Amino acid sequence: MEEAIAVLAHSTPTRATSVVKIDSKGDRIVKRLLPSAECQQCTPQLDAPLGMLERNAIASAAEEIGRIWPNPLQAKIRPAADSYQTVGILGGGTAGYLAALAFRAFHPDIKVTLLESSAIPVIGVGEATTPELVKFLHSPRFLGLDIVDFYRRVAPTWKLGIKFQWGLPDDYNFTFPFQRGRLLESFLYDATLNNQSLGAMLMNSDRAPIFDQGDGKPLSLLHLIRWAYHLDNRRFIGYLKEEAIAAGIDHLDVQICDAQLAPDGESITHLITEDGRKLAYDLYIDCSGFRSFLLEQKLGSKFVSYQDTLFTDQAIAATVPHNGTIKPYTLAETMNNGWCWNIPFEDADHRGYVFSSAFCSVDQALAEMRAKNPGMGEPWVVKFRSGRHEHFWKGNVVAIGNSYAFVEPLESTALHMIVLELELLMNNLPASKRDEGIKSTLNRKINERWDALRWFLGIHYKFNRRLSTPFWQAANQDTDISGAAERIALFQERAPLSYRNSLFYTVHPPEFFSDDHSYDTLLMGQKVATRFVETVEDAATWKRQMAILQGMASTAMPQHQALQCLRETRPDLLHDFTKRRDSWLHTWLPA
Repeated sequence: MEEAIAVLAHSTPTRATSVVKIDSKGDRIVKRLLPSAECQQCTPQLDAPLGMLERNAIASAAEEIGRIWPNPLQAKIRPAADSYQTVGILGGGTAGYLAALAFRAFHPDIKVTLLESSAIPVIGVGEATTPELVKFLHSPRFLGLDIVDFYRRVAPTWKLGIKFQWGLPDDYNFTFPFQRGRLLESFLYDATLNNQSLGAMLMNSDRAPIFDQGDGKPLSLLHLIRWAYHLDNRRFIGYLKEEAIAAGIDHLDVQICDAQLAPDGESITHLITEDGRKLAYDLYIDCSGFRSFLLEQKLGSKFVSYQDTLFTDQAIAATVPHNGTIKPYTLAETMNNGWCWNIPFEDADHRGYVFSSAFCSVDQALAEMRAKNPGMGEPWVVKFRSGRHEHFWKGNVVAIGNSYAFVEPLESTALHMIVLELELLMNNLPASKRDEGIKSTLNRKINERWDALRWFLGIHYKFNRRLSTPFWQAANQDTDISGAAERIALFQERAPLSYRNSLFYTVHPPEFFSDDHSYDTLLMGQKVATRFVETVEDAATWKRQMAILQGMASTAMPQHQALQCLRETRPDLLHDFTKRRDSWLHTWLPA
């Protein structure tokens, strides 16, 4: 009814073709308004004489049918007789449990078993995310998990974007907010990117998108200003595990020591446990992390390294006390041999130094990190490699997360890419186990998305002139950004690229990290030379608009106050974010 009323009340003439109701379980019930076989009175008696009203009704219906029939469709794939009936997910963690919940939400008829060993510890690093994860968790189109319950059990903090201490020497910084705005006007009129949107202003003043109106009734703009989560990994995985078991996912605490290959070596017949059991499934989801047990070790999918673009290969992580300010952003701070993240939580900050072992030792990196972070807790070291495998799907194995691909933590893309992989897999699961065309298509599409991410991250290193250490000299000189060369050349001639129709999109717009606006932000933020296009707003109009937004930002709450308000007194504002039709939760979906 709310959708119907909104359509009828719209300022421009719009004809509704259906009414959608979402029930308490998140199921969508569609009531058609155009002629349907379900309604015996929809079909007019065309052989009888028609009056004026009947003719007008037929003409109106025909016009509507002609308008909607050419629209893009999203028809369900009809299962074949030999469809996938059982799925075995190897590995827990965020990739494994998100995959299990995705199968339950999208394909509830498939029996899903998650296999993990309690002997393998969870890495307790803080996790920074993007708005894609918020959408995947809470949108009724995806998992539809209760947001108030999530805040109670996981205790996330908000991330409005990334603040970069990057690009130029001294204390220069720029913001990369999720809420986009006017890049060029902020850059030319204010000599900063930090005024490009209200979200950027909130980042710059350490405020959240909850506003004090002075009457005791807070105003929420959570639906307008895009944001993401900072998550404690242990709490998040514990929550996902509880939700998966409650949803009926079979869970086995078991150590897998081997897997049997089919005679042709192109698929898995069964897994072998440490105690000798054989576990067979139609489809295997490899969530074994960096060891890529099924995809790489057993099926031999070749690893494609990104080391010519991304030099870092280790990270030191630790907790660091803060002064009580919960910053609403992830910080990326330039260091001598890489960079350091800061992920804020209510009790402390999580810090991590991402560095290249070719330029410094662990002890040297640790000494530099301790000097920057007094009171730092006990650190731990994580080794990684940046790159992807040739296959996302090979035989009857699909790899999700680090078992398929990983790029260093800059831009917080790990969970972002997991949910994009799952969205494509869930919406395009083959009807038959014999279908091969969709596998090659998904391999190409997902390989392209990871390669695009490689080039985007590369420009962070190619143009960062904040320090001139041996690492950064090599990064400036040797970083391979060949896949972004055409876009950078065009940027240097007519920036920002996002102020004109893009020459780089194909049929659908790209995802967040491969579009023109993201390139504009990073290249302008690092002061890459360019010729600018004309501004959209003149200086006087910009000044008036800025006054309004700055006045609004001055009434925003600090994050600790806003979180306390929503958890303790106004949880309805969280529910409002997920339910209102104009929330970005429902509109900002991957192509």
